Amino acid sequence: MDRDSQIELVRSLTKVVMEAIRPETMTTFAEDFGVAAISGGQVRAEEGLAVHHPRSQTLDTTLVAGMFFQVLREAEKLPVSTPERVSFIRRQAKSYLATRLAGQIPLSQFFRLLNLIEENAQSYFEEARGSWVTPKPAQAKPPAPAPPEEVVQAKPLRQALEALPLLPGGRRKLTHSALEEFLRETGGNWFRLIDFEARFGVNKKTAWAYLHQLQHAGILKHNGEKANKVRYMVATSLQR
Repeated sequence: MDRDSQIELVRSLTKVVMEAIRPETMTTFAEDFGVAAISGGQVRAEEGLAVHHPRSQTLDTTLVAGMFFQVLREAEKLPVSTPERVSFIRRQAKSYLATRLAGQIPLSQFFRLLNLIEENAQSYFEEARGSWVTPKPAQAKPPAPAPPEEVVQAKPLRQALEALPLLPGGRRKLTHSALEEFLRETGGNWFRLIDFEARFGVNKKTAWAYLHQLQHAGILKHNGEKANKVRYMVATSLQR
């Protein structure tokens, strides 16, 4: 007799026995016997056919975890305390099981999932698992970083500019304080002639005249290049 015939014979005999001694199990007999047959297990009356393949257990656990996660996603506002949150998640997961999966899964699996929800809600979402159901503690904002120290020395620069007579007929924007502000903003970096023109709204000739005057007074230094490669910088003696 081949294995399939053996299994069918055992199934028929077992069904007759179970109908006589455990009629309440007949609603799930076909499923339970199939699981036992696939797993190679022996069907025994005293076990109530409650042996499940590990794969089925993994599937049940995954389904329950998915329902817990779905409850969290759909919840508009969770209760404050951890016990209340666990109770809420357990209740909503059962409701999800009844409304979404009833009729889609065997009755035996339905009750297995129901038991898993009841037993595992706390262990899934206990405080040690992180902040899923535990309110996150308020985190103090890190202190704002200290502003970087200004490279250009303000006081020596101001004194050097005040000692410098501005070109006659200069524009209103080109005051000692305006020049000081611009040069401090460069942060000791190189800048171009066009940067000076744009800042003070002067033409190239006027801009060059002022920068040449500042260079001659030792306030600026030149990079030694020509034409478009020319750059200026606050003199090293006026930097920190």
